[in-house]
Amino acid sequence: MILRLSRAILDSMKELVTFSGASGYAAGELRPALEKVLAPLLEVRGGVSGKRLMLKPNLLSWRCAEDPAAVHPAFLLECIRLLRDAGAKELAIIENPGMTTAPAIIRAMGIDGELARLGVSVANCADYRKTELSGETGFRSMELAREFGSFDEVVNVAKCKTHAMMSLTLATKNLFGLVRGSERLGWHLAVGKDFGRFADMLLALKLRVAPGINLVDGIVGMEGNGPGSGDPVRLGFVAGGTDALALDDAVVRHLAVPRPILLTRADAHGLIPEYEERGECPPLPAIRLPDPPPPGLAWGVWFPPLVRELLRKKLLPRPVLNEQDCVGCGVCVRMCPPHSLQLQGRRPRFHYDSCIRCFCCQEHCPKGAIHLRTSGWMRLLTGAEKFLRRIFPNRLYALLTSGKKNALPR
Repeated sequence: MILRLSRAILDSMKELVTFSGASGYAAGELRPALEKVLAPLLEVRGGVSGKRLMLKPNLLSWRCAEDPAAVHPAFLLECIRLLRDAGAKELAIIENPGMTTAPAIIRAMGIDGELARLGVSVANCADYRKTELSGETGFRSMELAREFGSFDEVVNVAKCKTHAMMSLTLATKNLFGLVRGSERLGWHLAVGKDFGRFADMLLALKLRVAPGINLVDGIVGMEGNGPGSGDPVRLGFVAGGTDALALDDAVVRHLAVPRPILLTRADAHGLIPEYEERGECPPLPAIRLPDPPPPGLAWGVWFPPLVRELLRKKLLPRPVLNEQDCVGCGVCVRMCPPHSLQLQGRRPRFHYDSCIRCFCCQEHCPKGAIHLRTSGWMRLLTGAEKFLRRIFPNRLYALLTSGKKNALPR
């Protein structure tokens, strides 16, 4: 009896992750799938009756039907209807897209009228304040949209898509939209060369916001040149979780892709909670990821700074332009934190000596004209590492990182 009670208490302390299959966005299939995912989360969170809810969806852009750069409008609408039916007192969509506004994207999606009928407000983040962080991952403060603290609950609505720096954008990365746009550029500038450090910043943000309802639109995801210009890929799943990191961890395990650096850093900090998984995730196809970013060249931390900087420039991927796709809009130039791009003859020109490899140019290019190219040195090094790992299994990385404070786990 005591053992059963102890087990029940332990199970109740676990976070919850839920899955359901859905092949498309038609209401007859989407609503039942979302109900299966959302209802258990609401039960664990004590329901939403009488609560004020802020929805933070991924609204990077919307340029065509089923644009995989954003949460699908049907997905967003059905989430709102279900939360409204569950008794939510107030619903607001608040987001901070990089190059436009949340109301403009909602209008482009064609759902502004329906949202108005449902009484849902749509706004850009506007009230930014310096916000103290836990310091658990080394970050003490950040300028965040104060709106998230004005609601009873944050509903984090993410898209399953690729990302040049983090490999994948899921629930945790989606919270970066709560940072002021200019400060987002500042964070890229501050930690852009060290992807592990950037992941630590995202983890600090997640710990502060701590959304209790997290959803992922994985019906049509993105592969390839993400997060703005990749290719749509039909994955056919909907997922939810009471914790963003638990949800990300479960989705990655079902996708069977290499573990993203965000999760390896979360592992290193002991931040991924125990979780229970419910529902059924359909078999997921392999998706084409961007080249995985090297982990900050952590194995080279004992080199002098000038040598380490030279290694980064030689080994990290670099953004390159496909001139046939470029329209000369200048967005990449405006979004470059260290001003390493200049327009010459209506074409951007890269100055790689000052490029910090933050890939803001690639992320925001509206035509997908910028791609990442792995250096020949990195391809050679990767091949050598694979060869050595076959000869010395499980020993090479331990040798390279032995005793190094900043080494990242594999």
